[in-house]
Amino acid sequence: MKKKALLFVGVLIVVQLAGVYSAQAYVLLSPRRTWASAPVTVPVNTAGHKSISDGSGGVTRVASAIGVWQAANGSTTTRTAVRGDGVPTITLNNNGKVCNGTCLAATLIGYYSGNTINDADVYTNQRYNFTSQGEADGCSGEFYIEGIMVHEVGHAIGIGHSNVAGSTMYPSVGYCDNGPASLHSDDQAAENDLY
Repeated sequence: MKKKALLFVGVLIVVQLAGVYSAQAYVLLSPRRTWASAPVTVPVNTAGHKSISDGSGGVTRVASAIGVWQAANGSTTTRTAVRGDGVPTITLNNNGKVCNGTCLAATLIGYYSGNTINDADVYTNQRYNFTSQGEADGCSGEFYIEGIMVHEVGHAIGIGHSNVAGSTMYPSVGYCDNGPASLHSDDQAAENDLY
């Protein structure tokens, strides 16, 4: 009788720890920081990306996709990203000299004061081919720009990489996988924690 009770208590503790672990799998930027007011508008530069043939180079699709985050809205702009200017801008046609090698895109998250984010520009690696949901020919060995940019905006609002495969904030994505364009419960938990 005593053995069964101990086994049950041991299993209960493991189940409780697993519940705690899965509930907190997301990672916030360190130090923890947010925008002073949300939602923050994240404009996408209208130059677009040369490999995306959807009519706007992915700009319209990215600006719309950003809205999956409650803490961010997308828009379009003709202005280019200016680091530290307080306007978090997505640039699809320039790597900003920060995204080379194997990175698909990079968000500059170092603009903050105390716990307040001041800027977070996003740059895209030009050596990769991207596609969007708006391309008539679909996807063939490319990366969906919507999912990539929703991931990057997650960084822009204060979220780090998650260890939950399938979440938007997971640090890698496969060809033709637009799953990151939709938020996973882990991503929503991170956003709710911050905002």
